[in-house]
Amino acid sequence: MFRHALPARTTLLAATLGAGALLLAIFGTLLIYFRDGLHREIRRTVINRDSAVLSPVTRQQITAASRRVAPRPLRAPEMLDAVLPTAQQDGMLAVAVFNEQGELLRAVPDTLLFAELATSDYVTLLGNVPVSRYHADFPLDRYFRGAQPRTTAPVLEVLLPLVEPGHTQPSGYAQYYIDARGLAGELAAIESRLDGHTWSILAAGAVAAALVLGGACFGLLRAQRLVAERNERLARANLELTLAAKASALGQITSHLIHGLQGSVASLRSAVAPAEKPDLESVAFHAERMQALIAEVVALLGDMRTGATYEIAPDEIATLIRQRGEAHANPRGVQLDVINRARRPLDNHRGSLLCLIAANLVQNAVRASAAGQSILVELTEAGGEVQLTVSDQGGGIPPDLQARLFTPGASGSQGTGLGLSISRLLARQMEGDLELVATGPAGTVFRARVGSARLQIA
Repeated sequence: MFRHALPARTTLLAATLGAGALLLAIFGTLLIYFRDGLHREIRRTVINRDSAVLSPVTRQQITAASRRVAPRPLRAPEMLDAVLPTAQQDGMLAVAVFNEQGELLRAVPDTLLFAELATSDYVTLLGNVPVSRYHADFPLDRYFRGAQPRTTAPVLEVLLPLVEPGHTQPSGYAQYYIDARGLAGELAAIESRLDGHTWSILAAGAVAAALVLGGACFGLLRAQRLVAERNERLARANLELTLAAKASALGQITSHLIHGLQGSVASLRSAVAPAEKPDLESVAFHAERMQALIAEVVALLGDMRTGATYEIAPDEIATLIRQRGEAHANPRGVQLDVINRARRPLDNHRGSLLCLIAANLVQNAVRASAAGQSILVELTEAGGEVQLTVSDQGGGIPPDLQARLFTPGASGSQGTGLGLSISRLLARQMEGDLELVATGPAGTVFRARVGSARLQIA
């Protein structure tokens, strides 16, 4: 059992580890996917936050300037004057104002070298949608005069449409460059916290998966051990049952021998009882019957012990039944007819046991028959089985005896009560049975069924 249990345990552990690795990989992939989506959403919200703050401030400035010049619309210089004060706020690096065609009107401070409105941004702003863009490494030396070469800094670029009150289309556009060092630190802190939470959840998931899979593996190993132990007990019980069945079969055959000898011994005693004139012919006959019966059973047991196997044709079985049955029927003046209609051969073990069953049934039929009556023995086939039917013309079996006919000790006045019970056990040993088909004043019919598979007895 242990030789088979070790590879099975190794396989189970390997399968558990593989399942755990696959589960952890799937969990980690999903976790990282959702973490990245959450990170992008938080980053977009934080970056758009300044545009959400600047947009109402700019609208308020445009509204105030429009009231001063009402009822006419704002001119470009007036719009410029309304927006440029925002450049003085803390953290504002530069402000550029464009007209409604997207042409630069003015930029503050004068050190701003490059300011233009990209076509894609212009199309977005026409729909009154602000644009926020975070530059983690903004090249200051390219956009501002006097900046150190190759100097970069985090910068937030915000583009807002300038819409006058009562209008739907922008009258101009404002571009803001804002110092984003605080925003960069905030984004880094958010990303760090997200990474920490991600790894914590991944570690917790790995521990949970390990606990669940470990518990499942332990349960499976325990179940596997219990199954192996039960299989071992089942195999041992099967072996014991096989041995018991073999011992039972041998015991039944031995019982048949004893049962047969009892009748011969009783007849032998009757023959020698008159001391002054013993019936020597009868003594010789019964002694010969005892010797033949013992030789028959010893040969059968020898074949079973050595495993010798050969087939017996139904005609041969019928001949053996006739020869053995006539030794009982002829002295009583009873006619014995044996008819064979079977074609399926039996192995020597089943054939011999069937002959033993037939001998017992014929002996019972002879005892129940009167001189001049006949006994019919038929061998037939039905449903893959060989059937032996014995019919007599006796007076039938008493009703009180029929219910316990196959019980040891149940018999008429001339029997021991063991023959039918032993014969049924022998038939069942061969996957068959022995049954009473009919009985009455016209006679009695017994039928024995025998399977065709070989009987395995050591």
